[in-house]
Amino acid sequence: MSPDPPQMCDVELKFRTVLAAPPERVFAAITRVEHLTHWLCDAAESDPRLGGRLALTWRRPGASAEPFVAEWVTFEAPAACAFSGGQSEHPNGHGGRIDWALEAADGGTLLKTRHSMPPHLDYAPVAQRYTLAWPRALDRLAEYLAGPR
Repeated sequence: MSPDPPQMCDVELKFRTVLAAPPERVFAAITRVEHLTHWLCDAAESDPRLGGRLALTWRRPGASAEPFVAEWVTFEAPAACAFSGGQSEHPNGHGGRIDWALEAADGGTLLKTRHSMPPHLDYAPVAQRYTLAWPRALDRLAEYLAGPR
């Protein structure tokens, strides 16, 4: 008798962050180069529009030598946006899809982050890495938006 195969299910990481900035400012911070490099990555390219290219690069020790390259697949300023892409270190070169939904809340914004990955066992280490990385990045975003304008 052989063991049952491992169950495959979509990997979905979800985070909710309350930010001390209006949705328009938060939307700019999550889509525009001049903001992305202050909280998410070390270098960025972004063509902030539906179908536009996004490239994120990290230079810290242990970071990938190549950028995370994606496409904006949803772009509805200032309520929602999403990108999908990856790099060769991800299974099949795909790191998943990141969706952001923004809602005005108590003079600021509730940012809902969802990172979805395909249902494949090779994504377990990728999901583990992002489970730790997203909270740190979202904390940096909150600090950045709370600072001087």
